[in-house]
Amino acid sequence: MVAEPRTWVDVESAVRAWAREVLPAIEDRVFFGVSNEAPMPQLVLTRISGPDDRCLIQFDVWGETKSAAAALAADLATAADALSRHTHETTLLLGARVEGVRWQPDEESDTPRYVVDVTFTASATS
Repeated sequence: MVAEPRTWVDVESAVRAWAREVLPAIEDRVFFGVSNEAPMPQLVLTRISGPDDRCLIQFDVWGETKSAAAALAADLATAADALSRHTHETTLLLGARVEGVRWQPDEESDTPRYVVDVTFTASATS
């Protein structure tokens, strides 16, 4: 038996574009690392594990206040639950499952933060 060739895609880029689209209140402040120059609120996404077809992404949801960060985390989780077939460049996000939402403030900077873990399912568009 010969395995079918597989096309790997840039899940992180697709998830970043999706988050920017579904959360207009953050004004495109979705990063791959914390931006000290950017105002709050902002999201930082990190790929934690898994192949493209079940990729766990961690979102650090930063806000000026705990309630603002909580509201943005809730909006993100709600949008992830509703995700169905979002295309970005050559990547198709098929769906998502929210694994958890937890309060995790940054003690060094005293900045409010929630962490939202989401497993995304993705494939190539062609």
